[in-house]
Amino acid sequence: MKKVIVIGGGISGLTCAIYLKLNDYDVEIYEKNHYAGGFLTSWSRKGSIIDGCLHWLLGTKKGTKINKIWDTVGDINSTEIITTESFYDTYYDGEVFHLYNDIDKFEKELYKFSKNDDDEIKALIEAIKALGSPEIPSDLPYELVNPRDLAMDKQILRKTIAYMKISVHDLAMRFNSPIIRYSFLNSLVNEKFNAFYFLTTLANLMTGNASLPKGGSHTLRDRMVNKFINLGGKIFYNSDVSEIIIEENKAKGIIVNNEKHYADYVVGACDVHYTYNVLLKNQYPMDPYVEMNNDKVKYPDYSFIIASYRTKHDFKGEICQLIKVEPYHILGKEYDYLSVRAYDYDETLMNGDYRTVQVMLTTYDEEYDYINKLSDAEYENMKKEVGKLYQEMLEKQYNDSFELLDVLTPKTYERYNHSFRGTFMTYALTPKTQQMVRSMLIDGLDNFVMSNQWLYLPGGTPAAVVNGKFACQIILYKDERDYKI
Repeated sequence: MKKVIVIGGGISGLTCAIYLKLNDYDVEIYEKNHYAGGFLTSWSRKGSIIDGCLHWLLGTKKGTKINKIWDTVGDINSTEIITTESFYDTYYDGEVFHLYNDIDKFEKELYKFSKNDDDEIKALIEAIKALGSPEIPSDLPYELVNPRDLAMDKQILRKTIAYMKISVHDLAMRFNSPIIRYSFLNSLVNEKFNAFYFLTTLANLMTGNASLPKGGSHTLRDRMVNKFINLGGKIFYNSDVSEIIIEENKAKGIIVNNEKHYADYVVGACDVHYTYNVLLKNQYPMDPYVEMNNDKVKYPDYSFIIASYRTKHDFKGEICQLIKVEPYHILGKEYDYLSVRAYDYDETLMNGDYRTVQVMLTTYDEEYDYINKLSDAEYENMKKEVGKLYQEMLEKQYNDSFELLDVLTPKTYERYNHSFRGTFMTYALTPKTQQMVRSMLIDGLDNFVMSNQWLYLPGGTPAAVVNGKFACQIILYKDERDYKI
């Protein structure tokens, strides 16, 4: 039985490891933290759960290809899936715009607030309907697939191609309605993303393929960990890999705490920058990531500041609220929105009468650079100030009490996940992004496979779980076994 070492027990690492065990490999995961899951994690403060990942999960609709993967590794189809009438509710100058999960209701809502936007609404709805439940390619890895098999259906392409060439910001500005503009700019998807990504998100929400599994991140993570352990896999926690052993241009194993561990294959299921710069000691050219890192117009980094609170305020089933507020400043920038997520839609995430509430703020390179220069004392003070500011805004907005639990920043992601510049996903997928898929293999290095969200822009949970499956398929191919799993 051949042995595989997987570096990192996040979504991609766990997925790869489970598929490898299902195909009779001896598998060990080495995880730097005392828990598995990577970004797919939750933690507790004052008895209240803070979900650190799932805004929605792509692949909750039975019959889709990614659903099959999630069910294989995390038994998603045995889990209750939570849906609500609307996913985002925008409060703007006394009016409320509902981003309904039903496309017909959503269309009526657009016309309700329309100010001579009929043509834009018609085109948008037709494009969403044409997409159906859009899937990311998940049958075969990039290296083993015929590019012609990735071609988009011509009818879908005809209705959606125009949205690939503009950003979410550009799309929002096409609408005359102020509340529609405001909602599109600040709700679901980063405004720098191409509008096509925004459409695919809407399409998946409205077909039930992007919903919320009951129990949130930690429940899904625990099912994946248990699946791997029950298959006979081993996880070594608090094991921060420092180097990959390379002999004659072949990966032979890893070094952890000055100890060497050998295997037939090594899978790097961690941040791609950490893989190249630390684990591989800069021995291999980091193409094309160096070029992308130097072009922040095409490939901007982005992340979040998230302040979490607990409250007894009843949000009446509204998951996300986007509220126009008086301008305020954080890290030298001005904002006029309050993006609120309430976790009372899932009683398993509540602590008695308390529900966790998060305020989310998108950050870019400037904010990361600002935070990165702070001393430890300045950083802690900044978090306290952000937590206090949003607490006061929440209490004013809802006329109720909110207790601060935690504040996370891009530095949090960097510390716990070796995440490049504190990114939550990868680069924002802009209209100028040229290629979405990167190779899992490194030229000149054999028996090593990368498996992470950076290989499939813009990353996130779907890219991570799909690339975990792909990494297993690459190894099966190398061993001349059936890789069509």
